[in-house]
Amino acid sequence: MISPATILVVDDEAHTRTVLVNMLKLEKYQVIAASNGREGLAAAAAHRPDVMLLDVMMPDLDGYEVCRLLRADPMLLHMPVLLISSLTDRESRLHGLEQGADDFITKPFDTVELRARLRSITRLNRFRRLSEERARFEQALASAPDGIVLTDTEGAVLFANNAFCRLFEESAPPAEFFDCLPKETQGTLRGQLHGLTDATLRVGPCETTILRPRVPGTILEITAASLIWEEKAAWQFNVRDITEKKGLETQLLQAQRLELLGQLAGGIVHDVNNLLTSIMGSSQMFQLEHPDMPSNRMDAILTAAKRGAALLRKLLLFARGEDGKMVAVDPVLLVNEVAGIAEQTCGRHITLTIELADNLPDIMADANQLHQVLMNLCVNARDAMTQGGSLRLEASLRTIGEEQVSALGPDARPGDFVVFSVHDTGTGMLPTVQARIFEPFYTTKKTGTGLGLATVLRVTRRHHGFVTVESKVGAGTSFSCYFPIAAGPVQVPGGGTDSRGAKG
Repeated sequence: MISPATILVVDDEAHTRTVLVNMLKLEKYQVIAASNGREGLAAAAAHRPDVMLLDVMMPDLDGYEVCRLLRADPMLLHMPVLLISSLTDRESRLHGLEQGADDFITKPFDTVELRARLRSITRLNRFRRLSEERARFEQALASAPDGIVLTDTEGAVLFANNAFCRLFEESAPPAEFFDCLPKETQGTLRGQLHGLTDATLRVGPCETTILRPRVPGTILEITAASLIWEEKAAWQFNVRDITEKKGLETQLLQAQRLELLGQLAGGIVHDVNNLLTSIMGSSQMFQLEHPDMPSNRMDAILTAAKRGAALLRKLLLFARGEDGKMVAVDPVLLVNEVAGIAEQTCGRHITLTIELADNLPDIMADANQLHQVLMNLCVNARDAMTQGGSLRLEASLRTIGEEQVSALGPDARPGDFVVFSVHDTGTGMLPTVQARIFEPFYTTKKTGTGLGLATVLRVTRRHHGFVTVESKVGAGTSFSCYFPIAAGPVQVPGGGTDSRGAKG
């Protein structure tokens, strides 16, 4: 139900005020009265009436000045003003209109004419306010982050905001809302909406794909409700793009499976380690019991078992997700070990080369994590070269000066570093992809957790180093991980220290 219009009467004559107030109340208006211009301005600001009936000849502030002040106030700029005055000359009327009055009526006024003018002015003012409210409403809907669509009860689109339009390759909403949905989803939504009896109820959420999406694989979550739009029954659809959310849920499940696999690996490592211990013990006993037998085969068995046990210890440490101790790591040995594994992983269609600088010093590092960093980069490089290519592993020595830091990224700092680089001739990356590659769970692969490069960054930062990336679409990608050189004596496995600065 529409509330009655509010009229503000401003007149310094008590008798005229009373006549106007009584007459307007009979017309079912809400009436506010003020005895001078200042009271009228205060009442207008407080109540925002539909119309002000304003006497011209008043002491202190006359009607012209009140009108001028109203038009200077952004909140009262559009409030209709009807001037009432005994002045009938043309100059007085023109002056009132120049000050912002909307109409002019002469005392003594004709009550029939006054009522007719008020009805016309209030009707126009209500329409103006409704138009402004609708414009604000449509502006709010247009800038909403989720898609909002209003349709008739057959699905014809009456309104669609920008977020909804951007979902489609042609950037324009379909004429029929249901035309953008798979047939199964259409039937489900239509059935639920036709069954609604209360406009306050909603249906959904319903997860669905869409036809002709701007981004392939887009998944939407749709909720819907019935409402009255321009005095007719209509439907409102709220459409949220949950593609990224579903991707994150999938990656979280994959991460949970990896965590479970790590827990299972702990038990498996324990059992296999017992088997290796038995093999090593039996081999050593056999050598003691048969000293005349050639020892080369037994030595090979023992060496393989020891390597297997060392590999299992690394696997268990990785499965537990623990950071290992910082020890002196030989960059040359590290790269050669990783290259041996990567060569088996990459296959024959990828050519692997190694470039190692002379006299590379040791670095203080967690060897297990460094293996993980370089293997993650090698696997990414392999996946970027599905048609074959070249993979190059490098280890070099580089000194970073103060003037070079800003160009190498926010983590860079001056000093001496051993730099491990992985170069590929794969597909390369777009700048938009490169900007997000270190985000956890972000991936462009159909399978994968999106944690590989996030791990590379975390491990490098743990070692007080930094990572740089260079990539060009169609020309390949290069990752370089900078690790600071150990200063002074370093801890070596088995205790003691080694004061070497470099290897010959």
